Amino acid sequence: MVVRAIGPHSSFRIASLEAPAVPVLTRRPMLRPRLRPAAVLALLLAPGCAPAIREAATDVGPLAPTSAQQLVERMRGDWAGKWYESLEFRQLNTATTRSGEHASEWMERQRVPGLLRIDFVSPQPNGSGLLYRGDSVYTFDAGAQTGAARQPHPLRLLSADVYALPGEATIAALTEAGVDVAQFRVDQWQGQPAYVVGAPAGDSTASQFWVDAERMLLVRLVWAQEAGGRTVVTDYHVTYQDVGGFAVPQEIVFLRGGRPYFRERYADVRTNVPLDSALFDPAQWARGAPAR
Repeated sequence: MVVRAIGPHSSFRIASLEAPAVPVLTRRPMLRPRLRPAAVLALLLAPGCAPAIREAATDVGPLAPTSAQQLVERMRGDWAGKWYESLEFRQLNTATTRSGEHASEWMERQRVPGLLRIDFVSPQPNGSGLLYRGDSVYTFDAGAQTGAARQPHPLRLLSADVYALPGEATIAALTEAGVDVAQFRVDQWQGQPAYVVGAPAGDSTASQFWVDAERMLLVRLVWAQEAGGRTVVTDYHVTYQDVGGFAVPQEIVFLRGGRPYFRERYADVRTNVPLDSALFDPAQWARGAPAR
């Protein structure tokens, strides 16, 4: 998953790629013409925002975190020894544009923390994709590197890396990404108590993240960026599935103006698979391209 993308223009429907149903993570966690990569990256930063979704705050108990620092430390602590170290999966995408819905498929391999490789499988040519290393992103087209840039990735940070990084490192990365970590409150998300960091109640456009108070999982991220003289806001909604006792995203929906414009689903997920370090080396990108 990334600060992710719009799918390329494809004529087939995502339904033709869907995998068999997998268990959805319950409230209480178990204890254990084609677009080039540079265009994909740019479109991921498309402007968007969703209306505030909130109800009256819920009592979360006397031992609840009361600051962003305590929250990220609690996230890591609650899942200590129960989080995956690596993932491999197919990502099935549906992009909604003025011309209709467009499907694409990517192969993703991830090491926690800090490494994510995205290979575009369909409809792009083999060898194209994105490589995230720490706070940098590299773009590739048909096997050749076409760019590199500094790029914070708060979605990856809060849905995976937070469970492996020291709390101080997570707070520093959030601050760099533009989240006001001094803003902390209790709210509700889809009828359940949630902790919110980054914005006061009623503000749906400032960078902020929402964490389910029971499961200690990211359920919403709003990321606002300045680009080309305007503010770009993307709103991500995350749901989870249980894969062998691990909490793995099942679907991430990107919203613009309160409406979904991109949807990604994880299929054929494998946890804690051995991943060669060469997969995450920009100089060896072509070696790791998946067979078509």
